[in-house]
Amino acid sequence: MAQDSVVIVGAGPYGLSAAAYLQKHQVPTHIFGKPMEFWRNMPAGMSLKSTWSSISISDPSHYYTFDHFCKVNRIARIEPVPLSLFLDYCSWFQKLAVPDVDQTYIRSLRRDGKIFHVDLEDGRSMQANRVFVATGLSAFAHRPDFAAHLSPELVSHTQDRIDFAAWKDKHVVVVGSGQSAFETAAFLHEAGADVELMTRGPVIWINRRLYRYAGPAKRLFYPPSDVGPAGISWLVAFPLIFRRLPEKMRISIDTRSVRPAVARWMQERIEGNIAITTHTEVVAAREKGHQACLKLSDGATRQVDHVVLGTGYRPDVRKLEFIDPQLGDQIQARNGYPFLNEWFESSVPGLHMGGSLAGYDFGPLCRHITGSGVPARQLTRLLTAERLD
Repeated sequence: MAQDSVVIVGAGPYGLSAAAYLQKHQVPTHIFGKPMEFWRNMPAGMSLKSTWSSISISDPSHYYTFDHFCKVNRIARIEPVPLSLFLDYCSWFQKLAVPDVDQTYIRSLRRDGKIFHVDLEDGRSMQANRVFVATGLSAFAHRPDFAAHLSPELVSHTQDRIDFAAWKDKHVVVVGSGQSAFETAAFLHEAGADVELMTRGPVIWINRRLYRYAGPAKRLFYPPSDVGPAGISWLVAFPLIFRRLPEKMRISIDTRSVRPAVARWMQERIEGNIAITTHTEVVAAREKGHQACLKLSDGATRQVDHVVLGTGYRPDVRKLEFIDPQLGDQIQARNGYPFLNEWFESSVPGLHMGGSLAGYDFGPLCRHITGSGVPARQLTRLLTAERLD
């Protein structure tokens, strides 16, 4: 590969979008990863919490939208959007907009002077002068300390492949108060498990009255990106403006926009079917035979057959194992988030990062599909400007 090319690490929404933009502008680009792998590991039958208007992967022509896919295939509007339909759309996008994805994992990324050296798992090596990291969330699954002492047979994270049928007639505790925790609990219950949901705080059901009842006027309160509460969502919709806000304001808006909450359409699958213990945490756990014995913050205990962690994700650039330690030491970060300039470029020149890793600087839109075009456009603008120079 020529040294003036761009390597994209990851073939999820952010990697695919960046590749579509760069290739449209004839920037030599190579994208690595299995298309939408993180999403394809989610349970069959799942539905998206995101709304219809907010799940298009961005492309420079605005042609490969979810709306256009459904129109071409004569698919009627349905919400919540089934995961299977969304994945069909992603396959369509990838085949038409980014057909040349190299489905090889990157084993190592290091830097020598201004050049990045990329080693692939199949033994190939190449060089590039820019790298865009768009690896998604899988490396950042948060597993609380209490779970560290439990064997894999007794504990799993919602991102792990869970055979729900295997827990029929078993007692399972699901820890978490977000969408993934509640939907996993519903799948377990429907497979015949005895399920208890355990949350640190209250259960928050998403109730967007203005969105549901305002008709076309809803766009006064919510942009098509649909991330964040009414009004604030318009500020969230523009990450380059969000980045210029005072740090305390950014943190406050981000916290309010991504707090654990559950879609209202989940309510009928949960209430009356699954026990919910709120304002309670697991403070310790130990193995007892083939079960886990949990000690709770209220002094009670539970003896269960399995624990599922719906505890979300905590982005941390240090958890990206393919980044060479010496290169990793050069990446300035706070609380795991890399410092990024307006071009989504880290403190290492030529090393760009998108998706959740950009959330601290650019806000909650970067944690959603609808934000995929922002780093793609910025990176493309930077490289096309350099060409003109």
